[in-house]
Amino acid sequence: MHKAGVFLLIVCCVASYAVVAYCMQCYLGGSCRHGNNCEVTSVQQPLYPHGIAPRALPMSQRKHIFHAYGGRLGNILFQFAAVTSLAKQHNSTACFNHNALLGLFEQQSHTCICMAPAGAAVLSENLNYATHVHFTILGDTVLHGYLQSYKYFGPGVPHSLRIKTRFKTHARMILSQVLAMPMARPRAAIHIRTLHSHGETGLIHLPQGILPKQSYLRFPPPFYFEYAMAYLRKRHPAIMFVVLSDNPVWCQQQAFLQHADVRFVAPGNPPILDLALMAECDHVILTRGTFGWWGAFLGASTRGGLVLYNAAEFDMLDPVNSEHVVLADFYPPHWISIGIGSQLQPPRI
Repeated sequence: MHKAGVFLLIVCCVASYAVVAYCMQCYLGGSCRHGNNCEVTSVQQPLYPHGIAPRALPMSQRKHIFHAYGGRLGNILFQFAAVTSLAKQHNSTACFNHNALLGLFEQQSHTCICMAPAGAAVLSENLNYATHVHFTILGDTVLHGYLQSYKYFGPGVPHSLRIKTRFKTHARMILSQVLAMPMARPRAAIHIRTLHSHGETGLIHLPQGILPKQSYLRFPPPFYFEYAMAYLRKRHPAIMFVVLSDNPVWCQQQAFLQHADVRFVAPGNPPILDLALMAECDHVILTRGTFGWWGAFLGASTRGGLVLYNAAEFDMLDPVNSEHVVLADFYPPHWISIGIGSQLQPPRI
């Protein structure tokens, strides 16, 4: 019986952070949850650019790490995973400005929803958005940044970010229809693999257009797709590729997608459903951004599948990335890089 395969493509976005404020109930050790009314006052706080904050005078026995979300779902998942992991490492409580993941992932109703007091220190990644920064947290701290590094994560991150069952069930139904294969409704990774007894599943998540929305992130050329798909076909001859895209017209124009082992999912799904579709596949081919990164991390990467990525995704000459991105901090070591041109040589098939 063949094992299954997945293929992925991603987009990243940038947004500003909210004003730091204070919620007395949470700060004094109460359970601030989604929907609680907090007394909020704006404050001004100094930044400590070297990642070390002075000890704050505690108002409760337990420290807090406060964070205001920025960006869309892929960015938010990095921030949630990093902040909650750092909080566990420093015996602290992670608190956010709103419950961005409520209704999308399991066990989010107990997330602390509060802002910071005037006495809290402030730490920042200082534009090092895809770099693992070694923060020293000595007291109540506001933490700024996109925190896009898996090296922040503790071992429990995949378990703490379990997509709600209804989205996973819907994703399995879509895959069953697209692949024209019978599919049960398993929750374990082995069930997902046995669902494709006649083939394997790969996922391609294509962006809105041919040109990248962010100049600092490169969209790969046809060679990348051709090689990545050949790489998976060589290892899994019965593999099926599932294409998710909000630009089906562009997809239909690409010769590398016009093969019998390629299927297309209708566009217009909510992001969480596209994420669930990616996570249900067995191998992933990434293109750019954070959304697809998480589709791979929550699915194929966790289950031991293959994750392939574009080695030239980050334009390291762009000021957004120069000295702010460490590739080894962004891509897990077991993921496979595919080089283009002079960047890196592709792995041998």
